[in-house]
Amino acid sequence: MSNTCKYCGAVLEEGSVICANCGKVVPRTHRAAVHSNANQFSAINTSMYKNEQITDSKRQFQPTMESSSQTYNKVRKHVADQVYNKNRKGQHSNNSIKMNFANTNFDAQAKNFRATELETTSGNEKKSSLHPVLNKLGWIIAALVFIYFAFGGIMILITKNDTYDFDIPGSNPLVADTYGEAIYNYFDSGWWHYRFTKGVYFTGERAGKEYEVYFGVENKKRVVTKLVEDGKEVDASDLMGTRIMGMFMADKRA
Repeated sequence: MSNTCKYCGAVLEEGSVICANCGKVVPRTHRAAVHSNANQFSAINTSMYKNEQITDSKRQFQPTMESSSQTYNKVRKHVADQVYNKNRKGQHSNNSIKMNFANTNFDAQAKNFRATELETTSGNEKKSSLHPVLNKLGWIIAALVFIYFAFGGIMILITKNDTYDFDIPGSNPLVADTYGEAIYNYFDSGWWHYRFTKGVYFTGERAGKEYEVYFGVENKKRVVTKLVEDGKEVDASDLMGTRIMGMFMADKRA
């Protein structure tokens, strides 16, 4: 017994599920095929990925993909997934899905992918994975630099506001109370510095001579450990009692 196709009117052979004339699925087999063969979707999908005709197509593929069979397989699988899912959403029968897979030129569709997109999805994973590492390294370096300058600024501030108890008999002739005031009164110009290897020191000029004043801590008191005048270190056994006390006794600037 034969039926006619409701779409084009062509005569259908008994048991036909697809019209040979228009290619439409015969409605009476639609639900039966979907429900009885639902478990075969994954099997059909898998078999299409393993199509042996892929070997000949790979030889004609773009040069950018010939260097990576893994990239080729990924793109072809992506195209096959799109065709398969589209047919499932449209509720096509099992045989219809199989026929669409067989008639789909996955290689031609895969060629439409840009080379840059292919390289991004397969060839640059290691390169892109370096970006987070470099980003973290940059933040660590920036944090260390900030901590260094912040610590140096704090050490300079402490030194400038520190003082020294000079042993002076009788009245106290000192004009300055702190190292900051003494330095400001004594030198014509200058600048405070901090270096990890040198600590806190001051470079200044007075009466045409250049000075370097280095600070340290001795017996829990902040003292001047070295004084350099015009590039030569001042040889003095008692810097605090001779040269530095004179800075504290210098006239106050207006």
